[in-house]
Amino acid sequence: MSLFNSVVHTPTLRFQEAFSVMGAHTKPTDTRTTEQLLENIEYFAERNPEVARLKKELKSMNPKHLGLVSDICELADKHEMLNTNIDMKKLVVQGKSLFAALIEKLPKASKNNPEALNFAQEVINQTDNTASKYFLASAVDMFDHPEASRHLSAARPLVKDIAKQTLSGGYLMDYSKEKNFVDLIATLINRAAKPEKIALISKLSKAADKLPGENPIYLNSFVNSNAPLMQVEENLKQLPQMAKVLAKEGKPINIVDFVNHNVNFARAKQNIDIESLKNGNIKPDLEY
Repeated sequence: MSLFNSVVHTPTLRFQEAFSVMGAHTKPTDTRTTEQLLENIEYFAERNPEVARLKKELKSMNPKHLGLVSDICELADKHEMLNTNIDMKKLVVQGKSLFAALIEKLPKASKNNPEALNFAQEVINQTDNTASKYFLASAVDMFDHPEASRHLSAARPLVKDIAKQTLSGGYLMDYSKEKNFVDLIATLINRAAKPEKIALISKLSKAADKLPGENPIYLNSFVNSNAPLMQVEENLKQLPQMAKVLAKEGKPINIVDFVNHNVNFARAKQNIDIESLKNGNIKPDLEY
């Protein structure tokens, strides 16, 4: 083919800053058009056999998810000059890279498990490159489990706050912050957690913020509880008054035990407070 007849594909990339922001941060809204994102797939297909092999399937995906395809391709091309750089194109399992494993799953998941793609997109939107890559590496199998869609849908609005809680602060030269981020997500995205309880976390957190003193929220006890939803919602209404009564008596309140049972049990050591994530005590369970 003559060079004069070749088509030049010009990408519209999203991560163009000279120095990447580290930690939790909200990326600008993706305003690229469907045509621009399809052009990006052509561009990446010319440079990546993983994309070229599945170009037709990728371009046929729900247009809503084309931005994720482009973002993952762009992340795979990013090499941070840090000890914690994650090479997504490195061959890791059975001669396959993380990049290839993800690209292979996206077309089918776009049809059968769209919430997994929506969740992955939200993680990329709210975290730096390293955290995004670390999450994707830990959650490859997430795309194969549509039965987790209710959990993912309920947890997606919490990603921004989870990122702020776990990824803020200075660079530590290891993956401890990224691990804490993924571990906290794993507390929510597992079989034992109740999606309807996950959806109440924001309301519970706002209620805790209005109470005097320190009021940690033990997430695993809350989302795994079998307490009826109506009971929990009713107890939430009573929480402010009960907290005032206990404060006058000089007694602490275990918020989660109260909303689950309407009693003030002593704090259970096995519970997981958001702050305790810094110790890395939560085990990931993202394979649903």
